[in-house]
Amino acid sequence: MPNGRPRRSNVQPTPLGTWLKSVRSEQGLSQRGLADQAGISRSYLCDIERGRGAQPSIETLDKLAAALGHSRNELMRAGGLIEGGTGDRYSEQERRLLAVFRDLDDAGKALVMRFTRFVHADAHSFVQSEFPLADGEETEAEPVQSGPTLFDLDS
Repeated sequence: MPNGRPRRSNVQPTPLGTWLKSVRSEQGLSQRGLADQAGISRSYLCDIERGRGAQPSIETLDKLAAALGHSRNELMRAGGLIEGGTGDRYSEQERRLLAVFRDLDDAGKALVMRFTRFVHADAHSFVQSEFPLADGEETEAEPVQSGPTLFDLDS
């Protein structure tokens, strides 16, 4: 024990810890930032990443998954706890959007859902073009609002 400190053993990071650190870094999150988003302590996250005896519970995996925009299965697969297909269910953009959405309060989530329904309705509205008349002459159609407006969507 030099300098009165216990010597650190040669602890190797686990596959889960390595994966967490990699994904966290890719998303530009610090350990503090991820720990705060997941609702766990920074020291516990550090222990998980470094493989220092931390055996995270399913609840902790769920918190980490939500904070990173991944599923529990992806974390368990990365940690070698389960086997599964290698295809990602969500794109990186979808995972990030989900992580941001999960971080909103209830009012923010309601606004996002309202806007999403508006955009979805607008993107899926179908307007049929005018048919030509008998002599190849077309009628001039006036533009018509074919779906709900942003302010029409209450729920």
